[in-house]
Amino acid sequence: MDSLHTLDDRFFEIAIDLLCKLDFNGHFARLSPSWETTLGFTRAELMSKPFIEFVHPDDRERTLEQNRRVRSGERALAFENRYVCKDGSFRWLHWNAAPAGDERVIYSVARDVTARKQAEDERERLVLQLQAALREVRELRSIIPICSYCKSIRDDADYWRSVESYFAEHSKARFSHGICPTCMESEVEPQLPPRKPA
Repeated sequence: MDSLHTLDDRFFEIAIDLLCKLDFNGHFARLSPSWETTLGFTRAELMSKPFIEFVHPDDRERTLEQNRRVRSGERALAFENRYVCKDGSFRWLHWNAAPAGDERVIYSVARDVTARKQAEDERERLVLQLQAALREVRELRSIIPICSYCKSIRDDADYWRSVESYFAEHSKARFSHGICPTCMESEVEPQLPPRKPA
């Protein structure tokens, strides 16, 4: 039995992940030294308060709900929340936990996944930037270059074409030609022969 306790102690002391034993009253009963290197608090400091006080305020409600389910016999698999560090920053932890009802404790293993979460956030930020840039490109492509003088349109191959031929190729629109009243008065009528008096 002593050799098992020695092995248990050794496992806790050298673990890279964060090992803990949490009692059903919400206090840490045992922590591996990796907690100190990850969060900056001493193990004594972490065990002096209810564990929930070290959880990010935005994650507390769902953390307490997860804790309640584990105390009732469920296991927590791949649960993630944020813990506060002594310097005020936060670290993301990825949890697996199981209850030992006869001991009224929860045995847990947590892994610091802050770097992964930051990479995911950065990727999401870049995706949003790319989506915004694509929307802008689509808007720019919808602007049709048109000559200020002859009103010809420049197509994607950089050729200048009449409005009619451009729209005939790029849409189902068809043109019927007419003359507006202003052009009739300024352009057409001056070219007409004078009307003979009646």
